Amino acid sequence: MYKFWNEIPFFWGLVVVASVAALIGLRAWILSKNLVHEAEQEWDYQVSENMQDLRLNKAAFVRAYTKINAPRGWKLTALGLATLIALSVPAFALIQFLLYRVWRDNLNEVSKMPQFRGRLEVLSDPVLVWQFSIFMSVIAFGVIVVGLFVRQYYKGAPGLMRDALIFERGGFKPEAKLTVGPNPAHFSAHDFSTKDVPGRAALADVFENALGLSKRTEKNWQSSGHDCDIYSAGTDMQIYVHVESGAGEHAQASFTEVSHPFFFAGEFARHDDKPFLYTLIFLAPNAYDSFEKIKATGIEMDKASATKTSRHCDFTSGSMEVFIYDERW
Repeated sequence: MYKFWNEIPFFWGLVVVASVAALIGLRAWILSKNLVHEAEQEWDYQVSENMQDLRLNKAAFVRAYTKINAPRGWKLTALGLATLIALSVPAFALIQFLLYRVWRDNLNEVSKMPQFRGRLEVLSDPVLVWQFSIFMSVIAFGVIVVGLFVRQYYKGAPGLMRDALIFERGGFKPEAKLTVGPNPAHFSAHDFSTKDVPGRAALADVFENALGLSKRTEKNWQSSGHDCDIYSAGTDMQIYVHVESGAGEHAQASFTEVSHPFFFAGEFARHDDKPFLYTLIFLAPNAYDSFEKIKATGIEMDKASATKTSRHCDFTSGSMEVFIYDERW
């Protein structure tokens, strides 16, 4: 009976496959090792450019980045080749055993037929059939192993970076009472005025009464001729509400590009194609209660999301997107 694992080509074939698997595994290890450093550099760059997602911290961003950019293809290829090597000997032994049983049983059946008596030497050494069966069985073995790892590759695909970041945001809880990005945030009181309530008074209700921030007013802010209400929670995170002086609270603010450059379009076209949004994140004793107080002020609230059982409430109003987290969670 043919024992193909005793042949030199079979042994060297395993050595070659093992060498390829080792090289691929080494590359996967190197890529994985550098991935954390790349993620940390990317986060540091976003922080330096004021581009980071304020509802994430560095650890959460690194987890999402490494999950999405992990060298899964290299790892699964190395594991697939290692599996082929580990299972080749028992798999080939099983193939040989099954083929031998089929040949022997058929030979016994044929020997009982009168027309083949004295002519069994023709069937005693079916080399071509034997080799063809082994060839097809080896291919089938390889296809099954590769198919399993290809299926695992697509089944375990991590998806998009956006989805990974959304998942990480689910466990986020702010450490400070107020987080602003970019800091400080600048708003024109006129943009939040309603028919019945001036914008300055409405924002005072939002930031001071509903969210518990402290307020101080700076007259003639930076010699601009306009007042500025500054809200904070005792840290360097601040919200500036600019009020045009001397024209009535309902009047259109006549700020200039020199005194209030943040209210004007940037120098480059990429700054002009979409409105600028400030992100405000609050940590409140009761997020839903604070949300209801803000709603009562009458300011415009788009994309509002809030329930009594939510761990956070959020909405967009003008040039600010607001997230209120419940400190009880």
